[in-house]
Amino acid sequence: MARTPKNADAGTVKAAVRANAAANAKAKADAKAAAKAGRAENATGSSTGSPSTRTRYAKTGARLVTGVVVLAIGVATVTAASALALPQVSHGVPSVTVVPDASPQTLACPGPLVSLADSSGQSATKVASVGTTTLVAGATPFGTPLSSANLTQTDAAGAASGASLPTGITAAGATGILVSGSQSQQVSNGDLVGLASSACAETSADSWLAAGSTTTGRTSFVVLTNPTEVASTVNLTIFGETGLVTAPGTSGITVAPRSQRVLSLAGFAPNVVSPVIHVVSTGGNVLASLQQSVVRSLTPGGVDVAGPTQAPATTQTIAGVQIVSTSAIAERAADPASSDLPAALRVYVPSAEGATLAVTFKSETLGVADISVNYTATGGLVTDFPLPSLTDDSYSVSVVSDKPVVVGARSAVVSGGVDFAWTGSAPSLNGSFLVSSATGPNPRLMLANSGVADAAVTVTQAVASPQASDTVSLTVAANSAAGVSLQPNTTYTVTTTAPITAAIGYLGDGLISSFTISPPSPLASPLTLYPGN
Repeated sequence: MARTPKNADAGTVKAAVRANAAANAKAKADAKAAAKAGRAENATGSSTGSPSTRTRYAKTGARLVTGVVVLAIGVATVTAASALALPQVSHGVPSVTVVPDASPQTLACPGPLVSLADSSGQSATKVASVGTTTLVAGATPFGTPLSSANLTQTDAAGAASGASLPTGITAAGATGILVSGSQSQQVSNGDLVGLASSACAETSADSWLAAGSTTTGRTSFVVLTNPTEVASTVNLTIFGETGLVTAPGTSGITVAPRSQRVLSLAGFAPNVVSPVIHVVSTGGNVLASLQQSVVRSLTPGGVDVAGPTQAPATTQTIAGVQIVSTSAIAERAADPASSDLPAALRVYVPSAEGATLAVTFKSETLGVADISVNYTATGGLVTDFPLPSLTDDSYSVSVVSDKPVVVGARSAVVSGGVDFAWTGSAPSLNGSFLVSSATGPNPRLMLANSGVADAAVTVTQAVASPQASDTVSLTVAANSAAGVSLQPNTTYTVTTTAPITAAIGYLGDGLISSFTISPPSPLASPLTLYPGN
Protein backbone atom coordinates (compact mmCIF):
# COMPACT_ATOMS: atom_id res chain seq x y z
CA MET A 1 0.00 0.00 0.00
CA ALA A 2 1.35 3.43 -0.96
CA ARG A 3 2.52 5.75 1.82
CA THR A 4 1.51 9.33 2.26
CA PRO A 5 4.17 11.81 3.45
CA LYS A 6 3.82 12.75 7.11
CA ASN A 7 3.59 16.46 6.45
CA ALA A 8 0.96 16.18 3.69
CA ASP A 9 -2.21 18.23 3.97
CA ALA A 10 -5.11 16.24 5.55
CA GLY A 11 -7.57 17.14 2.80
CA THR A 12 -5.13 16.05 0.16
CA VAL A 13 -4.60 12.70 1.92
CA LYS A 14 -8.36 12.08 2.20
CA ALA A 15 -8.80 12.86 -1.47
CA ALA A 16 -6.06 10.40 -2.33
CA VAL A 17 -7.71 7.66 -0.24
CA ARG A 18 -11.10 8.21 -1.86
CA ALA A 19 -9.52 8.10 -5.31
CA ASN A 20 -7.75 4.87 -4.36
CA ALA A 21 -10.96 3.23 -3.14
CA ALA A 22 -12.86 4.23 -6.26
CA ALA A 23 -10.12 2.83 -8.44
CA ASN A 24 -10.16 -0.49 -6.56
CA ALA A 25 -13.93 -0.79 -6.90
CA LYS A 26 -13.75 -0.14 -10.61
CA ALA A 27 -10.98 -2.71 -11.00
CA LYS A 28 -13.08 -5.36 -9.22
CA ALA A 29 -16.06 -4.59 -11.42
CA ASP A 30 -13.90 -4.89 -14.51
CA ALA A 31 -12.58 -8.22 -13.27
CA LYS A 32 -16.10 -9.63 -12.71
CA ALA A 33 -17.13 -8.48 -16.16
CA ALA A 34 -14.07 -10.15 -17.66
CA ALA A 35 -14.82 -13.42 -15.88
CA LYS A 36 -18.40 -13.41 -17.07
CA ALA A 37 -17.29 -12.69 -20.62
CA GLY A 38 -14.80 -15.55 -20.38
CA ARG A 39 -17.52 -18.01 -19.48
CA ALA A 40 -19.56 -16.86 -22.42
CA GLU A 41 -16.61 -17.40 -24.72
CA ASN A 42 -16.11 -20.90 -23.55
CA ALA A 43 -19.71 -21.60 -24.40
CA THR A 44 -19.68 -20.06 -27.88
CA GLY A 45 -16.05 -20.64 -28.86
CA SER A 46 -15.45 -16.92 -29.36
CA SER A 47 -11.88 -15.53 -28.92
CA THR A 48 -13.02 -12.27 -27.25
CA GLY A 49 -12.55 -13.53 -23.71
CA SER A 50 -9.24 -15.32 -24.30
CA PRO A 51 -6.77 -15.62 -21.40
CA SER A 52 -4.51 -12.95 -22.95
CA THR A 53 -7.44 -10.51 -23.07
CA ARG A 54 -8.32 -11.19 -19.44
CA THR A 55 -4.69 -10.60 -18.51
CA ARG A 56 -4.64 -7.31 -20.40
CA TYR A 57 -7.77 -6.13 -18.57
CA ALA A 58 -6.19 -6.96 -15.27
CA LYS A 59 -2.98 -5.09 -16.06
CA THR A 60 -4.91 -2.06 -17.23
CA GLY A 61 -6.86 -1.97 -14.01
CA ALA A 62 -3.66 -2.28 -12.00
CA ARG A 63 -2.04 0.61 -13.89
CA LEU A 64 -5.09 2.81 -13.26
CA VAL A 65 -4.95 2.07 -9.56
CA THR A 66 -1.22 2.70 -9.41
CA GLY A 67 -1.51 5.97 -11.41
CA VAL A 68 -4.16 7.35 -9.11
CA VAL A 69 -2.10 6.52 -6.03
CA VAL A 70 1.03 8.10 -7.53
CA LEU A 71 -0.93 11.24 -8.50
CA ALA A 72 -2.25 11.54 -4.96
CA ILE A 73 1.23 11.16 -3.54
CA GLY A 74 2.59 13.80 -5.99
CA VAL A 75 -0.08 16.34 -5.04
CA ALA A 76 0.57 15.73 -1.37
CA THR A 77 4.34 16.10 -1.87
CA VAL A 78 3.99 19.43 -3.74
CA THR A 79 1.70 20.76 -1.01
CA ALA A 80 4.19 19.73 1.66
CA ALA A 81 7.13 21.29 -0.23
CA SER A 82 5.33 24.62 -0.58
CA ALA A 83 4.84 24.75 3.17
CA LEU A 84 8.48 23.94 3.92
CA ALA A 85 10.85 26.92 4.51
CA LEU A 86 13.91 26.49 2.26
CA PRO A 87 17.35 27.97 3.07
CA GLN A 88 18.20 31.22 1.21
CA VAL A 89 21.63 31.67 -0.43
CA SER A 90 22.85 35.02 -1.87
CA HIS A 91 26.17 36.69 -2.67
CA GLY A 92 27.37 39.94 -4.29
CA VAL A 93 28.33 40.25 -7.95
CA PRO A 94 32.14 39.97 -8.21
CA SER A 95 33.72 43.17 -9.53
CA VAL A 96 37.10 44.81 -9.95
CA THR A 97 37.74 48.58 -9.79
CA VAL A 98 40.53 49.88 -11.99
CA VAL A 99 41.89 53.37 -12.66
CA PRO A 100 43.06 53.73 -16.29
CA ASP A 101 46.13 55.75 -17.17
CA ALA A 102 45.27 59.37 -17.93
CA SER A 103 45.40 60.16 -21.63
CA PRO A 104 47.24 63.24 -22.91
CA GLN A 105 45.30 66.50 -22.87
CA THR A 106 44.99 68.09 -26.30
CA LEU A 107 43.55 71.50 -27.10
CA ALA A 108 42.72 72.68 -30.61
CA CYS A 109 43.38 76.28 -31.66
CA PRO A 110 41.42 77.28 -34.80
CA GLY A 111 44.27 79.28 -36.29
CA PRO A 112 44.24 82.42 -38.43
CA LEU A 113 41.33 84.12 -40.13
CA VAL A 114 40.44 82.97 -43.62
CA SER A 115 39.27 84.74 -46.73
CA LEU A 116 37.84 83.81 -50.11
CA ALA A 117 40.69 85.69 -51.79
CA ASP A 118 44.44 85.66 -51.29
CA SER A 119 46.51 88.77 -50.59
CA SER A 120 46.59 89.68 -54.29
CA GLY A 121 42.77 89.59 -54.53
CA GLN A 122 42.81 86.49 -56.72
CA SER A 123 41.24 83.04 -56.18
CA ALA A 124 37.97 84.54 -54.91
CA THR A 125 36.36 81.09 -54.84
CA LYS A 126 39.12 79.52 -52.77
CA VAL A 127 39.80 79.75 -49.06
CA ALA A 128 43.14 81.14 -47.93
CA SER A 129 44.41 81.91 -44.45
CA VAL A 130 45.23 85.52 -43.68
CA GLY A 131 47.63 86.97 -41.13
CA THR A 132 49.11 85.54 -37.96
CA THR A 133 47.56 84.77 -34.61
CA THR A 134 49.09 85.43 -31.22
CA LEU A 135 48.94 82.16 -29.30
CA VAL A 136 49.32 81.85 -25.53
CA ALA A 137 49.24 78.58 -23.61
CA GLY A 138 50.15 77.44 -20.14
CA ALA A 139 49.91 74.52 -17.75
CA THR A 140 50.13 73.88 -14.04
CA PRO A 141 52.04 72.78 -12.07
CA PHE A 142 54.38 75.44 -13.41
CA GLY A 143 56.95 73.99 -15.77
CA THR A 144 54.69 71.21 -17.11
CA PRO A 145 55.95 70.67 -20.67
CA LEU A 146 53.65 71.48 -23.57
CA SER A 147 54.08 70.42 -27.16
CA SER A 148 52.46 72.03 -30.19
CA ALA A 149 52.04 70.93 -33.78
CA ASN A 150 50.62 72.68 -36.82
CA LEU A 151 47.63 71.15 -38.57
CA THR A 152 47.00 71.08 -42.30
CA GLN A 153 44.19 73.07 -43.94
CA THR A 154 42.47 70.72 -46.34
CA ASP A 155 40.32 73.40 -48.00
CA ALA A 156 42.94 76.14 -48.20
CA ALA A 157 44.24 77.05 -51.64
CA GLY A 158 47.26 78.56 -49.95
CA ALA A 159 48.22 81.00 -47.28
CA ALA A 160 49.13 84.63 -47.49
CA SER A 161 52.78 85.35 -46.87
CA GLY A 162 53.64 84.75 -43.22
CA ALA A 163 50.22 83.34 -42.30
CA SER A 164 50.10 80.92 -39.39
CA LEU A 165 48.28 77.58 -39.23
CA PRO A 166 45.78 75.95 -36.87
CA THR A 167 47.54 74.31 -33.95
CA GLY A 168 47.16 71.45 -31.52
CA ILE A 169 48.56 71.86 -27.98
CA THR A 170 49.24 68.75 -25.91
CA ALA A 171 50.24 68.10 -22.30
CA ALA A 172 50.93 64.75 -20.74
CA GLY A 173 47.98 63.12 -19.03
CA ALA A 174 48.47 63.12 -15.28
CA THR A 175 46.42 63.89 -12.22
CA GLY A 176 46.66 67.54 -11.16
CA ILE A 177 47.75 68.94 -14.54
CA LEU A 178 45.63 71.79 -15.92
CA VAL A 179 46.08 73.22 -19.43
CA SER A 180 44.72 76.30 -21.16
CA GLY A 181 45.36 78.33 -24.26
CA SER A 182 43.89 81.10 -26.37
CA GLN A 183 44.60 83.00 -29.55
CA SER A 184 43.86 86.45 -30.90
CA GLN A 185 44.34 88.26 -34.18
CA GLN A 186 44.01 91.93 -35.00
CA VAL A 187 43.72 92.34 -38.74
CA SER A 188 43.35 95.05 -41.35
CA ASN A 189 43.42 93.25 -44.66
CA GLY A 190 40.91 94.15 -47.35
CA ASP A 191 37.42 93.30 -46.07
CA LEU A 192 38.82 91.80 -42.86
CA VAL A 193 39.19 94.56 -40.28
CA GLY A 194 38.86 94.09 -36.53
CA LEU A 195 39.81 91.83 -33.64
CA ALA A 196 39.03 88.13 -33.34
CA SER A 197 39.85 85.95 -30.34
CA SER A 198 39.05 82.38 -29.39
CA ALA A 199 39.87 79.78 -26.82
CA CYS A 200 42.06 76.79 -27.55
CA ALA A 201 39.61 74.15 -26.45
CA GLU A 202 39.02 70.44 -26.20
CA THR A 203 37.24 68.77 -29.06
CA SER A 204 33.70 67.40 -28.91
CA ALA A 205 31.45 64.96 -30.75
CA ASP A 206 28.43 67.25 -30.33
CA SER A 207 28.45 71.05 -30.37
CA TRP A 208 26.30 74.05 -31.26
CA LEU A 209 27.15 77.36 -32.96
CA ALA A 210 24.83 80.36 -32.50
CA ALA A 211 26.44 83.08 -34.58
CA GLY A 212 26.95 84.41 -38.08
CA SER A 213 24.84 85.44 -41.05
CA THR A 214 24.88 84.91 -44.83
CA THR A 215 22.89 87.96 -45.97
CA THR A 216 24.40 90.62 -48.23
CA GLY A 217 27.74 91.82 -46.92
CA ARG A 218 27.95 89.04 -44.32
CA THR A 219 30.42 86.18 -44.86
CA SER A 220 30.48 83.19 -42.53
CA PHE A 221 32.66 80.07 -42.46
CA VAL A 222 32.16 76.91 -40.43
CA VAL A 223 35.61 75.80 -39.24
CA LEU A 224 36.13 72.16 -38.20
CA THR A 225 39.46 71.43 -36.51
CA ASN A 226 40.55 67.83 -35.83
CA PRO A 227 43.80 67.58 -33.82
CA THR A 228 43.35 63.83 -33.20
CA GLU A 229 44.90 60.87 -34.96
CA VAL A 230 41.48 59.59 -36.10
CA ALA A 231 39.49 60.83 -39.09
CA SER A 232 36.20 62.58 -38.30
CA THR A 233 32.92 62.30 -40.17
CA VAL A 234 30.81 65.40 -39.52
CA ASN A 235 27.13 66.15 -40.07
CA LEU A 236 25.83 69.72 -39.99
CA THR A 237 22.19 70.57 -39.21
CA ILE A 238 21.40 74.22 -39.94
CA PHE A 239 18.44 76.21 -38.59
CA GLY A 240 17.39 79.73 -39.41
CA GLU A 241 14.60 82.25 -38.98
CA THR A 242 12.36 80.12 -41.23
CA GLY A 243 13.25 76.77 -39.68
CA LEU A 244 15.38 73.84 -40.80
CA VAL A 245 17.64 74.54 -43.79
CA THR A 246 18.03 71.53 -46.06
CA ALA A 247 21.02 71.48 -48.38
CA PRO A 248 23.22 68.86 -50.05
CA GLY A 249 26.70 68.36 -48.69
CA THR A 250 25.92 68.87 -45.01
CA SER A 251 26.31 65.17 -44.18
CA GLY A 252 29.35 62.91 -44.30
CA ILE A 253 31.95 65.71 -44.24
CA THR A 254 35.36 64.11 -43.74
CA VAL A 255 37.99 65.85 -41.61
CA ALA A 256 41.28 64.00 -41.89
CA PRO A 257 43.45 63.39 -38.82
CA ARG A 258 45.41 66.45 -37.69
CA SER A 259 43.71 68.74 -40.18
CA GLN A 260 41.09 71.45 -40.57
CA ARG A 261 38.13 71.99 -42.91
CA VAL A 262 36.82 75.48 -43.70
CA LEU A 263 33.32 75.49 -45.23
CA SER A 264 31.38 78.48 -46.56
CA LEU A 265 28.08 78.66 -44.71
CA ALA A 266 26.49 80.48 -47.65
CA GLY A 267 27.15 77.39 -49.76
CA PHE A 268 24.69 75.50 -47.55
CA ALA A 269 22.38 78.26 -46.32
CA PRO A 270 22.40 81.45 -48.43
CA ASN A 271 20.58 84.59 -47.27
CA VAL A 272 20.01 83.36 -43.73
CA VAL A 273 19.84 86.18 -41.20
CA SER A 274 20.16 84.15 -37.99
CA PRO A 275 21.78 80.73 -38.39
CA VAL A 276 22.26 78.19 -35.61
CA ILE A 277 24.30 75.11 -36.49
CA HIS A 278 24.35 71.71 -34.79
CA VAL A 279 27.67 69.91 -35.39
CA VAL A 280 27.86 66.15 -34.77
CA SER A 281 30.98 64.09 -35.47
CA THR A 282 31.82 60.40 -35.39
CA GLY A 283 35.29 58.92 -35.29
CA GLY A 284 37.63 61.67 -34.14
CA ASN A 285 36.09 64.63 -32.30
CA VAL A 286 36.37 68.17 -33.67
CA LEU A 287 36.48 71.73 -32.41
CA ALA A 288 33.74 73.63 -34.23
CA SER A 289 33.90 77.41 -34.64
CA LEU A 290 32.38 80.04 -36.88
CA GLN A 291 34.17 83.00 -38.45
CA GLN A 292 32.05 85.95 -39.53
CA SER A 293 33.07 89.17 -41.26
CA VAL A 294 30.88 92.11 -42.29
CA VAL A 295 31.06 94.72 -45.03
CA ARG A 296 28.55 97.58 -44.73
CA SER A 297 28.12 99.66 -47.86
CA LEU A 298 31.62 98.75 -49.07
CA THR A 299 33.10 99.60 -45.66
CA PRO A 300 34.53 96.81 -43.49
CA GLY A 301 32.35 96.34 -40.41
CA GLY A 302 34.28 93.94 -38.21
CA VAL A 303 35.27 90.31 -37.83
CA ASP A 304 34.97 87.66 -35.12
CA VAL A 305 35.41 83.96 -34.40
CA ALA A 306 32.64 82.37 -32.31
CA GLY A 307 33.23 79.16 -30.41
CA PRO A 308 30.63 76.58 -29.33
CA THR A 309 27.71 77.53 -27.14
CA GLN A 310 25.88 75.23 -24.73
CA ALA A 311 23.48 72.51 -25.92
CA PRO A 312 19.72 73.09 -25.57
CA ALA A 313 18.74 73.63 -21.92
CA THR A 314 16.10 75.46 -19.89
CA THR A 315 18.74 77.57 -18.11
CA GLN A 316 21.66 79.26 -19.86
CA THR A 317 24.28 81.75 -18.64
CA ILE A 318 26.36 84.07 -20.82
CA ALA A 319 29.22 85.78 -19.00
CA GLY A 320 30.62 89.05 -20.28
CA VAL A 321 28.47 90.73 -22.92
CA GLN A 322 30.23 94.09 -23.39
CA ILE A 323 27.82 96.94 -24.13
CA VAL A 324 29.38 100.17 -25.48
CA SER A 325 28.60 102.99 -27.91
CA THR A 326 24.87 102.55 -27.37
CA SER A 327 23.87 106.04 -28.55
CA ALA A 328 26.09 106.01 -31.63
CA ILE A 329 24.94 102.50 -32.54
CA ALA A 330 21.28 103.51 -32.25
CA GLU A 331 21.88 106.33 -34.74
CA ARG A 332 23.64 104.07 -37.24
CA ALA A 333 21.04 101.32 -36.96
CA ALA A 334 18.62 103.47 -38.96
CA ASP A 335 20.66 102.48 -42.02
CA PRO A 336 19.51 99.00 -43.19
CA ALA A 337 23.15 98.05 -43.80
CA SER A 338 23.78 98.53 -40.08
CA SER A 339 20.62 96.90 -38.76
CA ASP A 340 22.70 94.19 -37.04
CA LEU A 341 24.83 96.64 -35.05
CA PRO A 342 22.55 96.85 -31.96
CA ALA A 343 23.16 94.18 -29.34
CA ALA A 344 20.93 91.12 -29.65
CA LEU A 345 20.20 87.76 -28.06
CA ARG A 346 19.93 84.89 -30.55
CA VAL A 347 17.53 82.13 -29.48
CA TYR A 348 16.73 78.80 -31.11
CA VAL A 349 13.91 76.58 -29.80
CA PRO A 350 14.40 72.96 -30.95
CA SER A 351 10.88 71.86 -29.98
CA ALA A 352 7.79 72.41 -32.12
CA GLU A 353 6.21 74.32 -29.25
CA GLY A 354 7.22 77.89 -28.54
CA ALA A 355 9.17 78.97 -25.47
CA THR A 356 8.74 81.75 -22.93
CA LEU A 357 12.05 83.16 -21.70
CA ALA A 358 12.81 85.25 -18.63
CA VAL A 359 16.12 87.04 -19.29
CA THR A 360 18.06 88.99 -16.66
CA PHE A 361 21.01 91.30 -17.34
CA LYS A 362 23.41 91.74 -14.42
CA SER A 363 25.94 94.58 -14.52
CA GLU A 364 29.49 94.08 -13.24
CA THR A 365 29.23 97.49 -11.56
CA LEU A 366 28.11 97.30 -7.95
CA GLY A 367 24.88 99.08 -7.18
CA VAL A 368 23.46 98.91 -10.70
CA ALA A 369 20.05 97.28 -10.64
CA ASP A 370 19.38 94.14 -12.69
CA ILE A 371 17.25 94.53 -15.79
CA SER A 372 14.80 91.75 -16.64
CA VAL A 373 12.77 91.19 -19.80
CA ASN A 374 10.54 88.42 -21.15
CA TYR A 375 10.73 87.04 -24.68
CA THR A 376 8.45 84.64 -26.52
CA ALA A 377 10.26 82.50 -29.10
CA THR A 378 8.58 80.46 -31.83
CA GLY A 379 9.24 76.73 -31.80
CA GLY A 380 11.56 75.36 -34.48
CA LEU A 381 12.83 78.82 -35.49
CA VAL A 382 15.77 81.10 -34.69
CA THR A 383 14.98 84.60 -33.46
CA ASP A 384 17.27 87.55 -32.75
CA PHE A 385 15.80 89.60 -29.87
CA PRO A 386 17.06 93.16 -29.34
CA LEU A 387 18.51 93.76 -25.91
CA PRO A 388 16.77 96.30 -23.67
CA SER A 389 18.26 99.73 -23.11
CA LEU A 390 21.47 99.18 -21.14
CA THR A 391 24.12 101.61 -19.98
CA ASP A 392 27.66 100.99 -21.15
CA ASP A 393 29.10 98.17 -19.05
CA SER A 394 29.84 94.44 -19.06
CA TYR A 395 26.84 92.24 -18.28
CA SER A 396 26.12 88.62 -17.56
CA VAL A 397 22.96 87.28 -19.18
CA SER A 398 20.83 84.73 -17.35
CA VAL A 399 18.19 82.91 -19.40
CA VAL A 400 15.40 80.81 -17.84
CA SER A 401 13.03 79.14 -20.32
CA ASP A 402 10.08 76.78 -20.10
CA LYS A 403 11.51 74.86 -23.08
CA PRO A 404 15.14 73.97 -23.86
CA VAL A 405 16.84 76.67 -25.95
CA VAL A 406 20.18 77.45 -27.60
CA VAL A 407 21.44 81.01 -27.12
CA GLY A 408 24.20 83.39 -28.14
CA ALA A 409 24.72 87.16 -27.77
CA ARG A 410 26.09 89.78 -30.18
CA SER A 411 27.44 93.21 -29.29
CA ALA A 412 29.39 95.87 -31.17
CA VAL A 413 31.58 98.96 -30.94
CA VAL A 414 31.60 101.95 -33.32
CA SER A 415 33.93 104.35 -31.49
CA GLY A 416 37.25 104.64 -33.35
CA GLY A 417 36.13 102.00 -35.86
CA VAL A 418 33.47 99.33 -36.22
CA ASP A 419 33.76 95.80 -34.85
CA PHE A 420 31.47 93.20 -33.26
CA ALA A 421 31.70 90.17 -30.97
CA TRP A 422 29.72 86.96 -30.41
CA THR A 423 29.56 85.37 -26.95
CA GLY A 424 28.02 81.97 -26.25
CA SER A 425 26.67 80.41 -23.09
CA ALA A 426 29.08 78.31 -21.07
CA PRO A 427 29.01 75.61 -18.39
CA SER A 428 29.76 76.46 -14.78
CA LEU A 429 33.25 76.04 -13.34
CA ASN A 430 34.17 75.03 -9.82
CA GLY A 431 37.37 74.39 -7.91
CA SER A 432 40.49 75.32 -9.90
CA PHE A 433 40.88 76.03 -13.61
CA LEU A 434 43.25 77.91 -15.93
CA VAL A 435 42.64 80.85 -18.26
CA SER A 436 45.01 82.36 -20.81
CA SER A 437 44.70 85.89 -22.16
CA ALA A 438 46.30 86.56 -25.54
CA THR A 439 47.16 89.94 -27.10
CA GLY A 440 44.34 92.46 -27.17
CA PRO A 441 43.19 95.75 -25.66
CA ASN A 442 42.21 95.72 -22.00
CA PRO A 443 41.80 91.96 -21.43
CA ARG A 444 39.28 91.21 -18.71
CA LEU A 445 38.08 88.06 -16.94
CA MET A 446 34.29 88.34 -16.72
CA LEU A 447 32.53 86.19 -14.11
CA ALA A 448 28.87 85.34 -13.52
CA ASN A 449 27.41 83.65 -10.44
CA SER A 450 23.91 82.30 -11.07
CA GLY A 451 23.82 80.30 -7.83
CA VAL A 452 22.54 80.99 -4.33
CA ALA A 453 25.95 80.99 -2.59
CA ASP A 454 28.64 83.65 -2.81
CA ALA A 455 31.82 82.61 -4.62
CA ALA A 456 35.20 83.49 -3.13
CA VAL A 457 37.51 83.75 -6.14
CA THR A 458 41.27 84.11 -6.45
CA VAL A 459 43.06 84.86 -9.72
CA THR A 460 46.81 84.15 -9.66
CA GLN A 461 49.41 84.44 -12.40
CA ALA A 462 50.80 81.01 -13.29
CA VAL A 463 54.45 81.66 -12.49
CA ALA A 464 57.14 79.66 -10.73
CA SER A 465 56.86 81.52 -7.42
CA PRO A 466 53.72 83.66 -7.24
CA GLN A 467 54.01 86.77 -5.09
CA ALA A 468 51.22 88.54 -3.27
CA SER A 469 51.07 91.06 -6.09
CA ASP A 470 50.39 88.24 -8.56
CA THR A 471 47.06 87.37 -6.90
CA VAL A 472 43.72 89.15 -6.98
CA SER A 473 40.95 88.07 -4.61
CA LEU A 474 37.30 88.98 -4.96
CA THR A 475 33.83 87.83 -4.02
CA VAL A 476 31.25 87.21 -6.72
CA ALA A 477 28.03 87.47 -4.78
CA ALA A 478 25.18 85.06 -5.42
CA ASN A 479 23.12 85.97 -8.47
CA SER A 480 25.56 88.67 -9.61
CA ALA A 481 28.46 89.46 -11.98
CA ALA A 482 32.01 90.74 -11.50
CA GLY A 483 35.20 91.23 -13.48
CA VAL A 484 38.99 91.26 -13.09
CA SER A 485 41.51 93.04 -15.30
CA LEU A 486 44.18 90.75 -16.77
CA GLN A 487 47.57 91.16 -18.38
CA PRO A 488 47.90 90.19 -22.06
CA ASN A 489 49.87 87.09 -23.00
CA THR A 490 49.51 85.64 -19.52
CA THR A 491 48.10 82.45 -18.01
CA TYR A 492 46.25 82.49 -14.67
CA THR A 493 45.06 79.96 -12.14
CA VAL A 494 41.53 80.66 -10.94
CA THR A 495 40.00 79.07 -7.85
CA THR A 496 36.41 79.45 -6.72
CA THR A 497 34.40 78.17 -3.78
CA ALA A 498 31.10 78.10 -5.70
CA PRO A 499 30.17 77.44 -9.34
CA ILE A 500 30.71 80.39 -11.70
CA THR A 501 30.62 81.01 -15.45
CA ALA A 502 33.59 82.75 -17.08
CA ALA A 503 34.67 84.49 -20.27
CA ILE A 504 37.58 86.67 -21.38
CA GLY A 505 36.84 89.86 -23.28
CA TYR A 506 38.84 92.57 -25.08
CA LEU A 507 37.64 96.10 -25.70
CA GLY A 508 39.31 99.13 -27.30
CA ASP A 509 38.81 101.75 -30.00
CA GLY A 510 37.15 99.99 -32.89
CA LEU A 511 37.98 96.58 -31.40
CA ILE A 512 35.86 94.11 -29.43
CA SER A 513 36.02 90.34 -28.93
CA SER A 514 35.41 87.64 -26.32
CA PHE A 515 35.45 83.88 -25.73
CA THR A 516 34.07 81.56 -23.07
CA ILE A 517 35.99 79.33 -20.65
CA SER A 518 35.10 75.63 -20.48
CA PRO A 519 35.95 73.24 -17.64
CA PRO A 520 38.63 70.62 -18.21
CA SER A 521 37.28 67.15 -18.90
CA PRO A 522 38.03 64.34 -16.41
CA LEU A 523 41.36 62.69 -17.18
CA ALA A 524 40.80 59.21 -15.79
CA SER A 525 37.76 58.23 -13.76
CA PRO A 526 37.73 54.86 -11.96
CA LEU A 527 35.97 52.07 -13.84
CA THR A 528 34.12 49.12 -12.28
CA LEU A 529 34.51 45.90 -14.27
CA TYR A 530 32.29 42.82 -13.88
CA PRO A 531 34.19 39.71 -15.04
CA GLY A 532 32.23 37.18 -17.08
CA ASN A 533 31.78 33.53 -16.09
